[in-house]
Amino acid sequence: MKNYKRKERGFSAIALILVILIIFACFIIYASFTGEDTTSNIDYQNYFEEELASTDNVALRYYYNQLEEPEKIMYTTILENVDKLKNGTESIKFPSSVSDSIIDIGGSGDENYFQSAWDALTLDNLDLFYVDTNNLSVATRTSSFLSYRSYGFTLSPQTGKTYYSSYFANADQVNAALNEVESIANEIVQNATGSRYNKVLYVHDWLVDNLTYDTNASNKDNVYGALVDKKVVCEGYAEGLKYLLDKLNIPCVLVYGEGYDEYGNAESHAWNHVQMEDGNWYAVDPTWDDPVYVGSNSSIFANDYKHQYLLKGSKTFNVNHVSDGDVSGSGQDFKYPELAENDYR
Repeated sequence: MKNYKRKERGFSAIALILVILIIFACFIIYASFTGEDTTSNIDYQNYFEEELASTDNVALRYYYNQLEEPEKIMYTTILENVDKLKNGTESIKFPSSVSDSIIDIGGSGDENYFQSAWDALTLDNLDLFYVDTNNLSVATRTSSFLSYRSYGFTLSPQTGKTYYSSYFANADQVNAALNEVESIANEIVQNATGSRYNKVLYVHDWLVDNLTYDTNASNKDNVYGALVDKKVVCEGYAEGLKYLLDKLNIPCVLVYGEGYDEYGNAESHAWNHVQMEDGNWYAVDPTWDDPVYVGSNSSIFANDYKHQYLLKGSKTFNVNHVSDGDVSGSGQDFKYPELAENDYR
């Protein structure tokens, strides 16, 4: 009996060791299966936060700052891998820290973190104009071991497609377009001098004087259409204003919602909020200030109204503009800067 008991204890100890080794091996296999090395991403995130802290322009990452941690990591990971977007077909694998942060906030892989991240990214970064949002696909992988669950996310173009909008075919075209936008923007802002008001006025008037409202234009809703093609709809006017004021380090954000004509008819619209030296935010609508802009009821604005929607407070502006923070219809509801009650001047 004693020998039997000694053998039983020996067997139990060996079995326990084997179980521990099996569990450890499973964790190793699991770690390799989920597969992300987060070191480079952590370094990048730290750099990104330092970059934000180094500027006083609160609008540069205005929408990033409204995101939860999983979405922030997705946002910064895409920026870190923007060359993959330019190449058209390369996948972007999000780091395991996305999964960790989802678990930390009590979320799940079923929630649409990517949509909110992408909405904020494109609101803050207008140089992604070459990407067609409809071509994006995010694969979600859920892995479970015992009571532990993790999520993996990979961004790729839709099957058989590239990331590009129809206007672009390869990375060379994308880089050429980015350089062209940058060159034109630099040339414009060189002539924007004096006070902040004078700079905003100059940029606003350049857009109004040089752009044509055109619903059939190829790049009608982005900064390339505004600065290069000069044929856009309201979103192109608004992106042009933000892009130029960003270069002048003047806080400016995109705003989406509805505009109402004199008959009370509503249409989807985009405009800007701009922060002036007094710290207050004011609305600017360069589209409706365009003397040749034609609305849904063929209302033509005369030259006398060129500055009717320049740096306006809520009393004036909100009479016929109503903002909506859910810019994609499936992301989070972003908050816009609150307007001053009265006009700037």
